[in-house]
Amino acid sequence: MLANKVNDNERKKMIKKALVVIIMVLFVGNLNADAKTYKMVFVPASEKGDESDYKNLISITEKLTGFDIETIKVTDYNAAVEAMRAGRAHIAWYGGKTYVKAAEIANAEAFAAGVRPGEKDAGYYTYFVVNKDSKLKDFKDVKGKTLSLNSIGSTSGDLIPQVELSKIDLSIKNKDHFEKVFYAGSHDACLLAVINNQSDVCGMSSRNFEARLEDGTFKKEDVRIIHKSDRVPPPPLAYSKTIPKKDREKIKKAVLEAHKHGEIAGYGGKMSHYMEVKDSDYNVLREVIELLKKNKN
Repeated sequence: MLANKVNDNERKKMIKKALVVIIMVLFVGNLNADAKTYKMVFVPASEKGDESDYKNLISITEKLTGFDIETIKVTDYNAAVEAMRAGRAHIAWYGGKTYVKAAEIANAEAFAAGVRPGEKDAGYYTYFVVNKDSKLKDFKDVKGKTLSLNSIGSTSGDLIPQVELSKIDLSIKNKDHFEKVFYAGSHDACLLAVINNQSDVCGMSSRNFEARLEDGTFKKEDVRIIHKSDRVPPPPLAYSKTIPKKDREKIKKAVLEAHKHGEIAGYGGKMSHYMEVKDSDYNVLREVIELLKKNKN
């Protein structure tokens, strides 16, 4: 009788353990079934690989929200906008000008921008850079020279350079103003064109300039900055308004608090934190875009 009682107790224990395992499997299965996947698209601002800069930020955001975030890299700015417009991407890192277009046709909403260590603001600048041995001293001296830019649609590597040039009555559309104007394909390539004497002057993002200086791609004495633009609104992280509002709030909260959970980076390398931005912050770019359109007519 005692042996049977012991066996009964053992069987009960085994049944309880089995039930616990079954419940845990069902619970985890339900969690996995409820997990949402959002896709994040990147524009090609750097040859270093934009996704890698966001790896930790994405990982932290996943942990804080419970969402899965998959990355997509596209070849140009228009493709990044189209990815969100077509529903293939739900979150994006955009340049300022590209964001304005995405907000117009792809239901995009800016929500955060990275702040570099030691800085208080996420804004940045366009630099006009020349080789250390260049005879160009002043910004106005670029007339008649070879100019390299980033890509068509880039804010600090296309739009803002055109604005700054218009201030000295120059236009990349006027064949008499430059010997040659070409798009190098990235800020890095634009800079290297100057360093390798393939271009007389480059219009590029200050963030990429500082990032490539920091990683040793070039030395400060290799080049000179002959002009710096006014502040440019920061390149934002944006999400599609098709994402449920409560999910958008979760994503924004996670990104804004990510620096408390580990080292993070973004466009331009290491970031101290992310600050909140809103759509109206980009009205200045909308005004600039309209101004350029009028100047073309």
